[in-house]
Amino acid sequence: MKHLKLYLVVLVASFSLLTCERDDLCPETTPTTPSLIIDFYNNNAQDSRKNATNLYVIGQDNEDVLDGYNVATVNQVVLPLRTDTDTTTFSLTRNTVLDDDGNITSGNTDTVTITYATEDVYVSRACGYKTIFKNVVVTIDGGTDANWIIFAQPENDNLTIEDETTTHYFFYH
Repeated sequence: MKHLKLYLVVLVASFSLLTCERDDLCPETTPTTPSLIIDFYNNNAQDSRKNATNLYVIGQDNEDVLDGYNVATVNQVVLPLRTDTDTTTFSLTRNTVLDDDGNITSGNTDTVTITYATEDVYVSRACGYKTIFKNVVVTIDGGTDANWIIFAQPENDNLTIEDETTTHYFFYH
């Protein structure tokens, strides 16, 4: 009797998998809502990439450090943008030193504010919609410790972020 129940469960599961149509499954390779990609360059030699040392990135209204940016040395950051509003803000702290509790004791923090218009685009029945970001503008505030990011340059005017295959902004420091 146990074998019969197991056989029925396997048969039902197999049948349900066979009835799935191709467009019922969203492939992992399907582009979804993109993030903002920023490359860091040397302000004194603007054709040269330059690492941001001991970078610590945290989003406003979010106490979690962005994965991969907890006192990391990088020459690129990938920032997720909010889809429920037209503004996303991050604190980027360079030369970060943390105490034993994980609090910043020193470093130079710039506040990066990204403004945009959102548009939901239909991908497929299985994948649903993705959000693209239009007219993306980045502003930088260095606060009282002066900017470490000297200037930000978009890939092009009236920047639209539709994918994660190219750099969208260049930060010079």
